[in-house]
Amino acid sequence: MLVLLTALLAGILGGYAAGGRLRHLDSLRFSRAWLVVLALLLQVVAFSPLATTLGESVSVALHIASYVLLAVFVLLNRNSWGVVVAGVGMGLNMVAITLNGGYMPASPTALKYAGVAYAGETSNNSGVITESTHLAFLGDIFATPSWLPAANVFSIGDVLIVVGVALVIACAMRRPTAVEAAT
Repeated sequence: MLVLLTALLAGILGGYAAGGRLRHLDSLRFSRAWLVVLALLLQVVAFSPLATTLGESVSVALHIASYVLLAVFVLLNRNSWGVVVAGVGMGLNMVAITLNGGYMPASPTALKYAGVAYAGETSNNSGVITESTHLAFLGDIFATPSWLPAANVFSIGDVLIVVGVALVIACAMRRPTAVEAAT
């Protein structure tokens, strides 16, 4: 969730810095935008207290299914560079998660720096990187310092998601309205 908030803030600040206006965002149109909403809902369920009732295999399946829905959204909206960049980030995350049993591998060093402690090998949607981790470099190997509010670990895929979503917002804010274009 912090990734999306960071992307929104970066996009809005970038849009204003480029002379854009927030009101231009109402012109944004995506094909099958409901796929993103459904994917986020699946992730909310997969990482909620309900997940323990559903069981680990269902939770993992919901997590992976959310990425499949997001991949379909990206394919349908590939005409937007920002969506493509975010899609590459989501794809990298999806590969790391899928190859590691449905969990994003997380660096113990990054976890410590962020002040995030796991009781076991996995927590929520992340698993600690071990010798058997596949493509560990795609995992959560970066961290925000523990003294920041909501400090956490993040991946190169997360960085690309932030850049992509920020691009979508900043570019949309720059679009002139019909009245501005006529003058």
